[in-house]
Amino acid sequence: MSEALVRSICAEFDVEIIPANEFPKPGQTRAIVTMRRILVKRGEGHFRLVMSTLAETKGNHWLIEECSLWAVSDLILACSEWIDENASTWLELWDRIELGSIMLAADHLRGTTPLRHALTALIYSRLSSLAGHGLSNTDSGYGLRHRAGFTNSRDRRIELGRRLIKARARLRHGQWMGYLQEAGLSWLRANNAMRLAKEADQQVRSAA
Repeated sequence: MSEALVRSICAEFDVEIIPANEFPKPGQTRAIVTMRRILVKRGEGHFRLVMSTLAETKGNHWLIEECSLWAVSDLILACSEWIDENASTWLELWDRIELGSIMLAADHLRGTTPLRHALTALIYSRLSSLAGHGLSNTDSGYGLRHRAGFTNSRDRRIELGRRLIKARARLRHGQWMGYLQEAGLSWLRANNAMRLAKEADQQVRSAA
């Protein structure tokens, strides 16, 4: 089941899974085993964020491989609070980094430190530099929101999430990504809004 779901999500992001003995072109990946592990270990929503980060940002859709997938996954966990509040800016920063060069630099450390950890640290440093601020959960809030011109309140995002939940329930299978594109919303922003709405509604039900 997990492999079928991985393939389905990859298809949503126009990412083709190819055999391990083929060299990937832009929009292709051989890392289905890694993607399955991330999906099983960290959940479908998390895996979708990983794919959105790599497949929907400039020049990164040809770098979807084992180390980059794990690095993005680790960074999403490390920066989860910041991403919730600055989802669009998260993707904008990934548009600006030169992931290929960073991966090449990390490869120079092969044999001396785990490649996944080296790549994660180098990407984190570059994202922090571009944002002009640390991206950790404890220090990222106000400074980055100010730099990004972030104005959406939590209540507005919750209301957006409720509308999106209703809209998705009316759509047929395969229509969701097209609906978001027409609405001018990224999958990442929509997913975060719907999650906030579900959490808010659950809190209301629990308090009743």
